[in-house]
Amino acid sequence: MARQISRRKFMAATGAAVAIAPATKPAVAQQRPVKVGLMTVKTGGLAAGGVHLEEGIACLLRDRNFALAGRKIELVVADTAGVPATAKAKAIELVERDKVDLIMGPLAAFEWLAIKDYLGEHKMPTMGFGGAEDLTQRHRDPYQVRTSDSSAQCLYPLADYASKEMKLTAAITAGDDFGFGDTRVGWLQPIFRHDGGRRVKHLCPRYNPRGSLQYSGQTIP
Repeated sequence: MARQISRRKFMAATGAAVAIAPATKPAVAQQRPVKVGLMTVKTGGLAAGGVHLEEGIACLLRDRNFALAGRKIELVVADTAGVPATAKAKAIELVERDKVDLIMGPLAAFEWLAIKDYLGEHKMPTMGFGGAEDLTQRHRDPYQVRTSDSSAQCLYPLADYASKEMKLTAAITAGDDFGFGDTRVGWLQPIFRHDGGRRVKHLCPRYNPRGSLQYSGQTIP
């Protein structure tokens, strides 16, 4: 009897193992590393911020043994050089050649604006760092989210405070000559104007290869 019970238990255990085995194979296949494409700036005028960005993400992954939520992470870094055309080329490489599962970046708003439609067409989950308002508001894509504040976010209360609390009726603005700066200044003006204020001049700094900034002044009628 003992031998029969042992045999029954053995057969039951073997049958259970056979039944479970097919179900476990897909789970094993799903444990491949998650490929994350990091689009950052390692050369050019924005390199300081881009290099620190990569260092911070790499530091976190090393502390976690390159694993998050039980899945190994494979980081693929692409240098956009702070150039929209280069960002577009790097995005294509990450999506079509490297087959990444997720993109982090790019760093600058004007880079993200250059690749937004391409990423949307390929339904690529993207955690961007650029701050241009339209990226995640008026022309948002369900696969793309911003991990930083928006470029004009702090300008809303500033314009309101300047007109209502400081009682200013005229102002001069200064903003960088690319997407981030244009958005910041662009959304300050309507709020300031709504409360009776007027922007009389705009200073637009442009980068000089010699290492200095040049300002062009624009009078606003």
